[in-house]
Amino acid sequence: MRRFALKMLFGDWIRYLMLVFGLSFSVLLITQQAAIFLGVLLRSTGPLQNIGQADIWVASEHTYYIDQIRPMKDRELLRVRSVPGVEWAEPFFYLFGVVQLPDGNFAIINLVGIDRMTMVGEPPEVIEGKLSDLRLPDAVVLDRAGREQLGHLKLGDTIILQNRRAVIVGFCRANRGLLSKPVMYTTFTNASRYVPLGKERISYILVKIKPGQDIHAVAKEIEQIPGLWAFTADQMRWQSIKYILTKTGIGVNFGITVLLGLVVGMVVSMATFSQFTNENLPHYAVLKAMGATSRTLVSMIVAQGALVTVISYGIGIGLAGIVSLQVHAQDGEFVAYFPWPLMVGSLLPVILCVTLGSVLSLRRVLKLEPATVFAR
Repeated sequence: MRRFALKMLFGDWIRYLMLVFGLSFSVLLITQQAAIFLGVLLRSTGPLQNIGQADIWVASEHTYYIDQIRPMKDRELLRVRSVPGVEWAEPFFYLFGVVQLPDGNFAIINLVGIDRMTMVGEPPEVIEGKLSDLRLPDAVVLDRAGREQLGHLKLGDTIILQNRRAVIVGFCRANRGLLSKPVMYTTFTNASRYVPLGKERISYILVKIKPGQDIHAVAKEIEQIPGLWAFTADQMRWQSIKYILTKTGIGVNFGITVLLGLVVGMVVSMATFSQFTNENLPHYAVLKAMGATSRTLVSMIVAQGALVTVISYGIGIGLAGIVSLQVHAQDGEFVAYFPWPLMVGSLLPVILCVTLGSVLSLRRVLKLEPATVFAR
């Protein structure tokens, strides 16, 4: 009977293709938009991912997002270093800067300033040049994607950063922030010279606690200093994600798109399954007249729905993967992130859509009286 059910399904190629196309498009829309949304959240914490040495991030009070910065005075660094349980505390500079390109255009970059001696806050990986060269006068290290964006720069090239001379001494791998601006590293002293802020020039204070100390207890001690907040890396990460979700329209916009994909899948599956069932009512009536039980008819429709689900999901998830690879290749503003729970979760909407369509078909088939069909 299941083989007969599949023959019925493939017998109407037009409706079969409409059903598969509609569900595949729904999977593509839901999965791709959800993946890009997760990528946006992941990218919003890019600066945090670049730094693994620090246990605690110290910021000005009322800092709710990694890119929301109110600089601190140098004296706050000394206060943090005096807190019991702190092994070391180093200044970290993180602000936007303007680079003038050789062709006369300009670009906005994320300027990162790290301590000249300890190099705390250094990029995750230097792929060309030496990090120690950053101690040279006017030296900067640029992330590899920014190399192309700023005019295919190479080692030794001189650029104009904030109307001052800067020399490229290396290229690195570094995760970007939400706005996907090129990341440029220099020493804290140089960064303060490129973007002068007066006495308030520290964006964050990176803190390492002593072995055996409780990280949350030390953070609370730091927050006793007026005007300062202290976060663990995880707390800062979730604080930034919470800000994106609640203070911007990004979450709502992506949520609407995912909902539209679900609605499209439901409408297409229910409408197509309903039309498919109407056209095949005589076949079901004959099977009923021949003694087919309700269980047999249910298994036939379930087999049809299961096959459509597998094919549609496979096509949709494959297309979503291809689109994501293209986005990665172009290093776009939004980078898709495909964790395995998302791939598993994207199967659930397809099952829901097909189940609703199948239920409508089942109701009509199970209530069917063979005599009414033969009487037509």
